[in-house]
Amino acid sequence: MIVPQTASLCQKEDKLSVSSMEKARLEAELVIAKMEKQKLEDEFAIANIEKAKRVAELVIANVEKQSREEELVLANVEKADRIVDLVNARKELNFQNQEKQKRLNELTTANIEKVRRKAEVIVANIEKAELAAKLLITNAEKEKVADELVIANNDKTKLVAREFLSKIEKVKRDANVVVAKLEKAKRATKLAVAEKELVLENKIENLVSEITVVNKQLSLQIKERLKAAEKLEEMLNEVKWVNKLLTEREIRVIDLKKEINVLLKKQGSKNKYVIQKKVTN
Repeated sequence: MIVPQTASLCQKEDKLSVSSMEKARLEAELVIAKMEKQKLEDEFAIANIEKAKRVAELVIANVEKQSREEELVLANVEKADRIVDLVNARKELNFQNQEKQKRLNELTTANIEKVRRKAEVIVANIEKAELAAKLLITNAEKEKVADELVIANNDKTKLVAREFLSKIEKVKRDANVVVAKLEKAKRATKLAVAEKELVLENKIENLVSEITVVNKQLSLQIKERLKAAEKLEEMLNEVKWVNKLLTEREIRVIDLKKEINVLLKKQGSKNKYVIQKKVTN
């Protein structure tokens, strides 16, 4: 009786062992099915990685392009600053030249006035001399009736006086010519100064217009760079999201490999997968 009971117990234990092994086999097959599914997902993830890699390369290229464009913008800004400094320096130089020209004009005007006053004094002295000569001629004519010798002397004196008057008239005309030339030089100087000031004002207005155009162009370029930077940031965020998704999938794959190794260990088999390192998210 003992032997049949022992055989029955062995049979039950064998059935139980077979049932456990069948359950373990089913669990292993389920894990393998999960692994196959995970393999497909990994292939899809690899395709996404390649896509993300291309996107990242595009992002890097755009970043490098953006960097070069920003360097160009900075160079343009520095160029505009140098132009502004140059314009300011030219304005300062023009102001100094204008002040210098103004002082020269004032000095020239003062010299002209001084010469004019001297000419007026000369003309007045000439007029006085003319009056004295006329008085001398009148006195000579009054004394003509006194004596023949005196008349002869008076005629000689009258001739000398008339020669002196002619010289005085010539000096007077020369003085008037000098005064006219000085007035003409004064007007020409004022006209030249006005022309120079007009030319300088036109140059300054042209430079200001050029600087305004450059500033508008720089503003447009900066707005475009900001829009491009926003797009690049969106692409980088998308790459980060894909990287996070792939990392989580790799972690799930490692967990499944661990489960398979545990099931195989329970069945007394060796580990199928060697897990080298743990992936962290």
